[in-house]
Amino acid sequence: MRKPKGVLLPPLPLGRVRRRELYRVMRSAILDGTLSAGDRLPSSRQAAVDYGVSRGMVDEMFAQLTEEGFVDRAVGRGTFVAASVGRLASPSRRSRDPIAASRRGAWLSANAACREPLAPRAFNAGTADTREFPMKTWQRLQARAMREFGSAVLDFTDPRGLPQLRAAIARYLAQFRGIRCKAQQVIIFNSAQQALYAIALLLLDPRDRVLLEDPCYLGARAAFQLAAATILPAAVDDDGMRVEDIGRARLAYVTPSHQYPTGAALSLDRRIALLEWAARNDSWVIEDDYDGEFRYAGQPLTALYSLDRTDRVIYVGTLSKAMFVSLRLAYAVVPEPLAEPIANIRTQLDGFTAAVQQMTMSLFMEEGHFSSHLRRMRSVYAEKRRILVEGLAPLAKRGWTWAENPAGVHLLIRHRSSAYARATAAKSALDLALLSSYRLTQARGDGLFLRFGGLDDRSLREGIKALVRLI
Repeated sequence: MRKPKGVLLPPLPLGRVRRRELYRVMRSAILDGTLSAGDRLPSSRQAAVDYGVSRGMVDEMFAQLTEEGFVDRAVGRGTFVAASVGRLASPSRRSRDPIAASRRGAWLSANAACREPLAPRAFNAGTADTREFPMKTWQRLQARAMREFGSAVLDFTDPRGLPQLRAAIARYLAQFRGIRCKAQQVIIFNSAQQALYAIALLLLDPRDRVLLEDPCYLGARAAFQLAAATILPAAVDDDGMRVEDIGRARLAYVTPSHQYPTGAALSLDRRIALLEWAARNDSWVIEDDYDGEFRYAGQPLTALYSLDRTDRVIYVGTLSKAMFVSLRLAYAVVPEPLAEPIANIRTQLDGFTAAVQQMTMSLFMEEGHFSSHLRRMRSVYAEKRRILVEGLAPLAKRGWTWAENPAGVHLLIRHRSSAYARATAAKSALDLALLSSYRLTQARGDGLFLRFGGLDDRSLREGIKALVRLI
């Protein structure tokens, strides 16, 4: 039986009413149950009077609701909320509970490895210091890139990356990292994280074994977990990953120049042993050189890639770490036979990287601005690290230690007492990450992860004083 006529229409927002606002108000009233199935609506003439709008506007609104199935209109009988709307009734309390994710989804969503803070403070600032960035030069080159591209900037871009940027990166790697590669071997990504995921998808079948440093970069663990790999922890000491302890695996992931997060450098003996392991087992090695440019004593350490003679090493680097975090440019150097397959996988992830940023970066490198910026930032970060290490010196008397490797924009300070380290972090108002949060297995001792790259001088010094005073 039809419900009696006379339902009140929902109120309209104040001000001039347009047809789309009228439609949205009516549709929302139907969806949220204010108007329920079978309710008879006023005639278009009456609704126009009630709302103070034209009858034509009301007729258009009713016509759209009818076409979408929200109302039924019958000549001589009137306009009614459709019976099918009753199936859109308010959900039960149970159905309003959070939707249960898969076990993998729950684990990955809880992994904050790639989440960066919105505002740098002591000690969460592992990103680039942009106060020294040559913004005017970048803007000039960006405008030039736009002019050179013209309307082509609106089109698709090669998923492997712009040839100009790939060639510029190949020249840079040869000059500053001792890596000899062709531009065709360089594949551009939006981030090192994306590069790791694409490589994992290309090289790994589900449940293939992957050796991961322990403690490790959590973003790498997430990438391999997404690829459904089986993770095998490989212990890390003062000389990097303990290669002598590793077994058979399809792939090994390492950060040899500046182990993340401990700061250790992989010794030459272990580098050679790792390459021999890869050749012997027909395995792959991913070398993540996330901050290899920032070593403050002598030249950057020799890349593992440059020692490889069997094409088993894939080199991953990022430009965002040296430039600015929103640049979103990273790259992988792969054996030539892998270039096309990994580019094809890239198209299935997100297609390609924006052309303007790539062209601007290639011009920035070709004109020598990148090398100049790196030299300037090495000096800036070296001074910050010196201030940090000198300021923390009193903590050595309380049992705290740190790696001697003078590199990077973070410093891990460790203590043999896990309880003491965790209590220190819990009591502090500083943003202190614990070493244990980067571990795959339990181990003795813990530490505090101090990221200082993006801190200004005042914030750095105040953070040091606060930490020393607390301990």
